Amino acid sequence: MALYAIADLHLGRDMSVFGPQWENHEEKIVENWCRVVDPEDTVFVLGDISWAMRLEEAEPHFKLLKSLPGKKRILKGNHDYWWATERKMKMAGFIDGNIKFLQPEILEGVAVCGTRGWILPGHPQFQEEADGKVYRRELLRLEMALESLLKIRQEEPILVMMHYPPALPGNKSGFIDLMEGYGVKKCYYGHLHGPDQVKALVGNHWGIEFHLVAADYVDFTPVLVKA
Repeated sequence: MALYAIADLHLGRDMSVFGPQWENHEEKIVENWCRVVDPEDTVFVLGDISWAMRLEEAEPHFKLLKSLPGKKRILKGNHDYWWATERKMKMAGFIDGNIKFLQPEILEGVAVCGTRGWILPGHPQFQEEADGKVYRRELLRLEMALESLLKIRQEEPILVMMHYPPALPGNKSGFIDLMEGYGVKKCYYGHLHGPDQVKALVGNHWGIEFHLVAADYVDFTPVLVKA
Protein backbone atom coordinates (compact mmCIF):
# COMPACT_ATOMS: atom_id res chain seq x y z
CA MET A 1 0.00 0.00 0.00
CA ALA A 2 1.78 3.10 -1.28
CA LEU A 3 1.29 6.84 -0.75
CA TYR A 4 1.25 9.37 -3.58
CA ALA A 5 0.81 13.13 -3.95
CA ILE A 6 -0.36 15.45 -6.72
CA ALA A 7 -1.71 19.01 -6.80
CA ASP A 8 -3.58 21.29 -9.18
CA LEU A 9 -5.85 18.91 -11.06
CA HIS A 10 -7.88 21.93 -12.24
CA LEU A 11 -10.81 19.75 -13.28
CA GLY A 12 -13.61 21.30 -15.28
CA ARG A 13 -11.66 23.81 -17.36
CA ASP A 14 -9.82 23.81 -20.66
CA MET A 15 -6.35 24.62 -19.37
CA SER A 16 -4.66 24.64 -22.78
CA VAL A 17 -4.71 28.46 -22.72
CA PHE A 18 -1.88 28.14 -20.17
CA GLY A 19 0.34 26.17 -22.52
CA PRO A 20 0.38 23.09 -24.77
CA GLN A 21 1.36 20.86 -21.84
CA TRP A 22 -2.18 21.36 -20.51
CA GLU A 23 -3.93 20.05 -23.64
CA ASN A 24 -6.30 17.19 -22.71
CA HIS A 25 -4.91 17.36 -19.18
CA GLU A 26 -7.84 15.52 -17.58
CA GLU A 27 -7.30 12.55 -19.87
CA LYS A 28 -3.59 12.59 -19.00
CA ILE A 29 -4.38 12.62 -15.27
CA VAL A 30 -6.77 9.68 -15.56
CA GLU A 31 -4.40 7.62 -17.71
CA ASN A 32 -1.32 8.23 -15.56
CA TRP A 33 -3.18 7.90 -12.25
CA CYS A 34 -4.60 4.52 -13.27
CA ARG A 35 -1.17 3.43 -14.45
CA VAL A 36 0.66 4.03 -11.15
CA VAL A 37 -1.94 3.94 -8.35
CA ASP A 38 -3.43 0.69 -7.05
CA PRO A 39 -6.83 0.42 -5.29
CA GLU A 40 -5.23 -0.04 -1.85
CA ASP A 41 -3.01 3.05 -2.19
CA THR A 42 -3.67 6.58 -0.87
CA VAL A 43 -3.25 9.78 -2.88
CA PHE A 44 -2.87 13.24 -1.32
CA VAL A 45 -4.59 15.76 -3.60
CA LEU A 46 -3.09 19.10 -2.62
CA GLY A 47 -5.57 21.72 -3.71
CA ASP A 48 -6.98 23.38 -6.83
CA ILE A 49 -9.06 20.29 -7.49
CA SER A 50 -11.95 21.88 -9.40
CA TRP A 51 -12.71 25.16 -11.17
CA ALA A 52 -16.32 24.99 -9.97
CA MET A 53 -17.66 28.06 -8.21
CA ARG A 54 -20.40 26.29 -6.23
CA LEU A 55 -20.46 22.94 -4.45
CA GLU A 56 -23.02 21.38 -6.78
CA GLU A 57 -20.94 22.34 -9.80
CA ALA A 58 -18.04 20.26 -8.48
CA GLU A 59 -20.11 17.06 -8.40
CA PRO A 60 -18.89 15.65 -11.74
CA HIS A 61 -15.31 16.37 -10.77
CA PHE A 62 -15.66 14.44 -7.53
CA LYS A 63 -17.38 11.64 -9.41
CA LEU A 64 -14.29 11.44 -11.59
CA LEU A 65 -11.98 11.58 -8.57
CA LYS A 66 -13.87 8.74 -6.87
CA SER A 67 -13.64 6.62 -10.00
CA LEU A 68 -9.84 6.68 -9.84
CA PRO A 69 -7.97 3.97 -7.90
CA GLY A 70 -7.00 4.50 -4.29
CA LYS A 71 -8.25 6.49 -1.35
CA LYS A 72 -7.86 10.26 -1.43
CA ARG A 73 -6.94 12.91 1.13
CA ILE A 74 -7.84 16.39 -0.08
CA LEU A 75 -6.55 19.85 0.78
CA LYS A 76 -8.03 23.20 -0.23
CA GLY A 77 -6.31 25.32 -2.86
CA ASN A 78 -6.71 28.98 -3.76
CA HIS A 79 -9.02 28.18 -6.71
CA ASP A 80 -11.32 25.81 -4.80
CA TYR A 81 -14.12 28.39 -4.45
CA TRP A 82 -16.71 25.58 -4.20
CA TRP A 83 -15.15 24.30 -0.94
CA ALA A 84 -17.64 23.95 1.93
CA THR A 85 -17.80 22.65 5.48
CA GLU A 86 -17.22 18.98 6.14
CA ARG A 87 -20.90 18.56 7.03
CA LYS A 88 -22.09 20.05 3.73
CA MET A 89 -19.57 18.05 1.73
CA LYS A 90 -20.66 14.85 3.47
CA MET A 91 -24.30 15.63 2.75
CA ALA A 92 -23.41 16.19 -0.90
CA GLY A 93 -21.65 12.83 -0.95
CA PHE A 94 -18.23 14.32 -1.61
CA ILE A 95 -16.64 13.20 1.66
CA ASP A 96 -16.96 9.49 2.41
CA GLY A 97 -14.81 6.39 2.81
CA ASN A 98 -13.02 7.11 -0.46
CA ILE A 99 -12.36 10.84 -0.08
CA LYS A 100 -11.52 12.56 3.21
CA PHE A 101 -10.07 15.86 4.35
CA LEU A 102 -6.34 15.76 5.00
CA GLN A 103 -5.95 15.50 8.78
CA PRO A 104 -3.07 14.48 11.04
CA GLU A 105 -2.70 10.70 10.84
CA ILE A 106 -0.27 7.82 10.59
CA LEU A 107 -0.27 6.11 7.19
CA GLU A 108 2.08 3.41 5.97
CA GLY A 109 4.69 4.16 8.59
CA VAL A 110 4.78 7.94 8.15
CA ALA A 111 3.14 10.75 10.12
CA VAL A 112 1.29 13.14 7.79
CA CYS A 113 -0.38 16.51 8.30
CA GLY A 114 -0.79 19.74 6.39
CA THR A 115 -2.43 23.08 5.73
CA ARG A 116 -3.22 25.23 2.68
CA GLY A 117 -0.54 27.88 3.27
CA TRP A 118 -0.63 31.39 1.80
CA ILE A 119 1.34 34.07 -0.03
CA LEU A 120 4.60 34.52 1.86
CA PRO A 121 6.20 37.65 3.30
CA GLY A 122 8.87 38.69 0.86
CA HIS A 123 6.77 37.72 -2.17
CA PRO A 124 6.15 40.68 -4.53
CA GLN A 125 2.38 40.24 -4.16
CA PHE A 126 2.37 40.03 -0.35
CA GLN A 127 0.57 42.90 1.37
CA GLU A 128 0.48 42.91 5.15
CA GLU A 129 -2.99 44.40 5.36
CA ALA A 130 -4.52 41.82 3.02
CA ASP A 131 -2.32 38.77 3.58
CA GLY A 132 -0.67 39.02 7.00
CA LYS A 133 -3.65 37.76 8.99
CA VAL A 134 -4.26 34.80 6.68
CA TYR A 135 -0.56 33.90 6.64
CA ARG A 136 -0.41 33.85 10.45
CA ARG A 137 -3.62 31.84 10.64
CA GLU A 138 -2.13 29.22 8.33
CA LEU A 139 0.98 29.09 10.53
CA LEU A 140 -1.24 28.40 13.52
CA ARG A 141 -3.10 25.68 11.65
CA LEU A 142 0.14 23.93 10.75
CA GLU A 143 1.39 24.20 14.33
CA MET A 144 -1.87 22.71 15.64
CA ALA A 145 -1.65 19.88 13.09
CA LEU A 146 1.93 19.11 14.09
CA GLU A 147 0.97 19.14 17.76
CA SER A 148 -1.82 16.69 17.00
CA LEU A 149 0.68 14.39 15.31
CA LEU A 150 2.81 14.31 18.45
CA LYS A 151 -0.10 12.75 20.34
CA ILE A 152 -0.34 9.78 17.97
CA ARG A 153 3.19 9.54 16.59
CA GLN A 154 5.91 7.23 17.85
CA GLU A 155 9.03 7.16 15.67
CA GLU A 156 7.42 7.74 12.27
CA PRO A 157 9.04 10.42 10.06
CA ILE A 158 6.90 13.55 9.69
CA LEU A 159 5.68 14.70 6.27
CA VAL A 160 3.90 18.02 5.64
CA MET A 161 1.46 18.58 2.77
CA MET A 162 0.59 22.10 1.55
CA HIS A 163 -0.95 23.81 -1.45
CA TYR A 164 1.14 26.99 -1.46
CA PRO A 165 4.96 26.84 -1.41
CA PRO A 166 6.19 26.81 2.20
CA ALA A 167 9.06 29.22 1.49
CA LEU A 168 10.86 31.18 -1.19
CA PRO A 169 14.27 29.78 -2.21
CA GLY A 170 16.91 31.02 0.20
CA ASN A 171 14.32 32.83 2.31
CA LYS A 172 12.98 31.11 5.41
CA SER A 173 9.37 31.53 6.47
CA GLY A 174 7.37 30.76 9.58
CA PHE A 175 6.41 27.45 7.96
CA ILE A 176 10.07 26.46 7.78
CA ASP A 177 10.64 27.45 11.41
CA LEU A 178 7.78 25.15 12.42
CA MET A 179 9.02 22.28 10.28
CA GLU A 180 12.51 22.59 11.72
CA GLY A 181 11.16 22.73 15.25
CA TYR A 182 9.07 19.60 14.81
CA GLY A 183 11.68 17.66 12.86
CA VAL A 184 9.76 17.45 9.58
CA LYS A 185 11.60 15.33 7.01
CA LYS A 186 9.70 16.08 3.78
CA CYS A 187 7.26 18.65 2.42
CA TYR A 188 5.05 18.35 -0.68
CA TYR A 189 3.23 21.29 -2.29
CA GLY A 190 1.75 22.62 -5.55
CA HIS A 191 0.39 25.97 -6.80
CA LEU A 192 3.33 26.97 -9.00
CA HIS A 193 2.95 26.84 -12.80
CA GLY A 194 4.85 27.87 -15.89
CA PRO A 195 7.80 30.24 -15.33
CA ASP A 196 7.22 30.20 -11.56
CA GLN A 197 8.34 26.57 -11.47
CA VAL A 198 11.88 27.58 -12.40
CA LYS A 199 12.32 29.20 -8.98
CA ALA A 200 10.48 26.49 -7.06
CA LEU A 201 11.85 25.20 -3.76
CA VAL A 202 12.91 21.64 -4.54
CA GLY A 203 15.52 19.33 -3.08
CA ASN A 204 17.08 19.56 0.37
CA HIS A 205 16.97 22.92 2.13
CA TRP A 206 17.40 23.52 5.86
CA GLY A 207 17.52 19.75 6.34
CA ILE A 208 14.08 19.25 4.80
CA GLU A 209 13.34 17.58 1.45
CA PHE A 210 10.93 19.62 -0.69
CA HIS A 211 8.84 18.31 -3.59
CA LEU A 212 6.77 20.35 -6.05
CA VAL A 213 3.90 18.14 -7.22
CA ALA A 214 1.85 20.58 -9.33
CA ALA A 215 0.26 18.45 -12.05
CA ASP A 216 2.02 20.11 -14.97
CA TYR A 217 5.39 19.86 -13.17
CA VAL A 218 5.08 16.09 -12.64
CA ASP A 219 3.65 15.27 -16.09
CA PHE A 220 0.15 14.86 -14.62
CA THR A 221 1.26 11.78 -12.70
CA PRO A 222 0.92 11.20 -8.93
CA VAL A 223 4.33 11.25 -7.28
CA LEU A 224 5.38 8.38 -5.03
CA VAL A 225 5.68 9.51 -1.40
CA LYS A 226 6.09 6.17 0.35
CA ALA A 227 6.24 2.72 -1.23
